[in-house]
Amino acid sequence: MKTHIFLLIIVIELFFGQPICSQTTLVAKTIDTTHQSVVAIFRVDKLGNPWIIGSGVLIHPQVILTAGHVNYRTVNRLYNNDCIPEGYVSFGNNVIGSNERIAFNWIKDVDSHPDTADFWNSVLDTTGLTNPSKFIDIGLIFLQQPIYNKPLAILPHSYVLAERKPEDLFLGVGYGYFRTFDTTFKAELMDGKRRQWSFKNIFEINDLWISIDCDSVTKFPFISIHDSGAPLFMRDSLVVGIWSRMDKAPKPCAYSSCAVRIDNPKVLAWIKESIKKRLSINLN
Repeated sequence: MKTHIFLLIIVIELFFGQPICSQTTLVAKTIDTTHQSVVAIFRVDKLGNPWIIGSGVLIHPQVILTAGHVNYRTVNRLYNNDCIPEGYVSFGNNVIGSNERIAFNWIKDVDSHPDTADFWNSVLDTTGLTNPSKFIDIGLIFLQQPIYNKPLAILPHSYVLAERKPEDLFLGVGYGYFRTFDTTFKAELMDGKRRQWSFKNIFEINDLWISIDCDSVTKFPFISIHDSGAPLFMRDSLVVGIWSRMDKAPKPCAYSSCAVRIDNPKVLAWIKESIKKRLSINLN
């Protein structure tokens, strides 16, 4: 079974854009039981303890699409001896304690877009001289064994967002922290449950990035810690982006959520070329 998707990634930066839908409908995060192509990504610390560090989506039986900075930050931790090379992804409605784990190696089995380092450095830049929205933040994880019993998310064609209809509903799905905002967050509070959130209004930052409003009730974003790499679906089946991080936003929202547009031709080309180089296949 194949599921059409395009992915978005959230970023830490003040982004402004023009709305490209006239109506806003925000629905609180709810438990998701249907999007089986979405995975939780785990890092393992030096003591052997696994930690959820992001989300991703299966686009080929052996390939996970995620946020580039999820890979980039973990590889940096390896060089600092904060974790071990073994990682894994897990499917399911609740991945804590799940036996369904597919392994990969953080050194040998991951690729990040060449922009990722510049993206992350611009996120951390407090001078305001750099802009993360100029960079592409996507990454790939190549699993050590193929997965044939899960649906695949299918990449969009170029600029598919231009074909959206007024009634189209966007849906994000990820394994992030169950609260939208919590200054006391600790990694051990992650409950491992897959959640979804939906909305109708998106804002075009540029041809690489889009953003969405926050929850109209809580004034906080739906995207939370470790939703980085989670897919954004349009019409509940076509993926349009990969979420990255939270960023400050105009009032009344304390934060908004941003994502890389997977329907950008440059993004699509890098994904397909990277998979062809690694697996010697052409991904349609």
